[in-house]
Amino acid sequence: MSIHKIKTKLILSYSFLILAGVVLGGIFLYFFFYIEGYYVYRKEVDNLKYLTSNAQNLQKDFLSLDANSENFMRTQKSKTITAFDINKKAINEMLKELEIDPITPSLGLSENAKRSTELLAKYHSTFDVLKDKVLQRGYRDIGLEGKMRDVAHELEGLKGKVREVDILTLRRHEKNFIIRKELRFIDYLDKACEDIVQNLNDSLSKSAKTEIASAVESYRVMFKQMVAIEKEIGFTQEAGIRGQLTNIVKKINDEVEAFDVILTLHTDQIKNQAWLIIISATLIMLITASVFAVYFANSVSKPIELLDRITQSVVKGLRNQEQFLERITSDDEVGNLAKNFKVMLSKLKSSIAEAENKNIQLEDFAREEAKRSWSSTGLSTFADILRNNHENVEKQAFEIIATLVRYTESNQGGIFIVNDEDENHKFLELKGSYAYERQKFLNKTIEYGEGLVGSVWREQDTRFITDIPLNYANITSGLGQATPKSLLIIPIKNDNKVEGVLELMSFKVYQPFEIDFIESLSRRIATTIAAVKSNEKNAQLLSASKDFADKLKIKEEELKKQLHNYENWVQQFEAKLNAVADEAHVYQTIINKVYEGIILTNEKFIVTKVNNHVLKRFGYKRQELEGQSVDILIETDYANIIDLREKTFKLSYKSFTQNVTGKVIDNVGGICPVQMMSGKLEIEDRIVYVFLFNEDSSYKNIEDTNNEREPKRDDFSMFQ
Repeated sequence: MSIHKIKTKLILSYSFLILAGVVLGGIFLYFFFYIEGYYVYRKEVDNLKYLTSNAQNLQKDFLSLDANSENFMRTQKSKTITAFDINKKAINEMLKELEIDPITPSLGLSENAKRSTELLAKYHSTFDVLKDKVLQRGYRDIGLEGKMRDVAHELEGLKGKVREVDILTLRRHEKNFIIRKELRFIDYLDKACEDIVQNLNDSLSKSAKTEIASAVESYRVMFKQMVAIEKEIGFTQEAGIRGQLTNIVKKINDEVEAFDVILTLHTDQIKNQAWLIIISATLIMLITASVFAVYFANSVSKPIELLDRITQSVVKGLRNQEQFLERITSDDEVGNLAKNFKVMLSKLKSSIAEAENKNIQLEDFAREEAKRSWSSTGLSTFADILRNNHENVEKQAFEIIATLVRYTESNQGGIFIVNDEDENHKFLELKGSYAYERQKFLNKTIEYGEGLVGSVWREQDTRFITDIPLNYANITSGLGQATPKSLLIIPIKNDNKVEGVLELMSFKVYQPFEIDFIESLSRRIATTIAAVKSNEKNAQLLSASKDFADKLKIKEEELKKQLHNYENWVQQFEAKLNAVADEAHVYQTIINKVYEGIILTNEKFIVTKVNNHVLKRFGYKRQELEGQSVDILIETDYANIIDLREKTFKLSYKSFTQNVTGKVIDNVGGICPVQMMSGKLEIEDRIVYVFLFNEDSSYKNIEDTNNEREPKRDDFSMFQ
């Protein structure tokens, strides 16, 4: 295999470039997988961040939901605790993976991982302490809070021995502390306990008084125990056990952030190193490729380009191509080809010279005679078409364009006629189109100056285009679609007035004599179209005049009937509207007269609406009640209303006939006994619980006597 052969040179060059590409690809893959390992490590760190944040959120959910849930107090299980345990297990597994990952010691993060593990273990143990404190505190009938409620109910049962107002004051201070977490209520509750003992009925025996005082003291001790537990838990996010958990999470976040910062710095260093090596290798390969390119351009490409230009020049004519062939002196395949081509050119010149002299004159004469005959025959053919169909523009337009497409051997054509029915808005309207021996039914309009056709209408001059714009048109045939090679657009005008536009498309290029023929034909078409449009306009005016008179008469009769029907409908509608308004007014008056207080809740017994009487009578603001549990406002034996075992509302809309005794707590802790009616309503796709009540008249009379004041009554308007 000779080194001078083009094939040998190309094989050697391409082999070197392929080898360089393989080396560059290997370097790229090495750094790609190396960096990918760090990205996987970063995902693990990000996952650890998420799990740590999720643990803190679950802690908050536990305090806001489970700490006030009877189900959790009884079972010590909940969705939040289950999620917290799953999250705890996931964090521990993630930390173990980070500790055994070889990247951790390489980045010097082993101590950070160890400290994170210790902090998370401390966080979980502290959370267990928090859970135990919450269980110890209890809720409603469970734990310390349940024991306090039992003592309170025991004191409430001593009517006549203990003043009811003192017991209610004691319960109010307890609830205020639970809701507001303010220490001043401890002193208030101590004072209330002392008042109960001091205000005992003098007729009681000493042993009875001692028993009551012992119960009050037991209540006070349990309350202080509950306060101590609340302090340990923490009144705020930064206090007590809650504060400890917050500080631990902050330290954990600092350790995880150290992972992120060091990992980012190391990854950036690796990326910069990788880019430097890859760019250097790429530059070396590009420089080598450039050297090969310059070499082949001088030794191979230039001779081939010269030979290519010589062969192209032969198509245009034989000149002095032999002189240029002598410049190719290489010993390879290109040099041999140049020598053989030089011999061929010399023989070809002698043969062509003889033939050209004989045919030039004969071809010129035949060409000119064919053009004259073609034009005269065409004008005669179209003269017969223009004399027919004077009463139908569309039919005449189709015959004109169909014949013109066939005669000029075009592939597609259309004739646009000016629509001047509205003097203020004239536009071109496609009246006839033809393509590949079939009629095209299209609906197309063109505005003045719009597109190529519109610009020809405006400029009133022929436009011949061989470089057709992309997507302007496609000629469809049985073989598919193709872009035409030439486009001819000619105005149909008569005495400088444009009556329309002709558009022809073809795979061939139109000759000048064909364009002259079509322009001459367009002037004749303009005269004919003007006459046909005039005849059609006269016929349309006569028909429109008659139709308008008939429609006007029919419309007048319809309007009379509609007016009569409208008057009857208005009378019926006014009667129905008055009846509905009277009925609604009666319902509103009955509700306001029968019940003083009205409270609505959702299916979870959260207050959604109260009427003005509840707000004014008991000293609340609307935002203090709406959104709160109904038991903050009403105390009653809910066993009469709710099936505690099934956790369903016993009463339905039929239960409004049953009375339930209850108490309403005002804003300062006072108690107002009421007679209440409750029930459940299903309104569309939601459930509403209704509490209707009137104040107990016997209690009201006692209260009026003691306090020497008359209660204010509301106007009992519904919810505002």
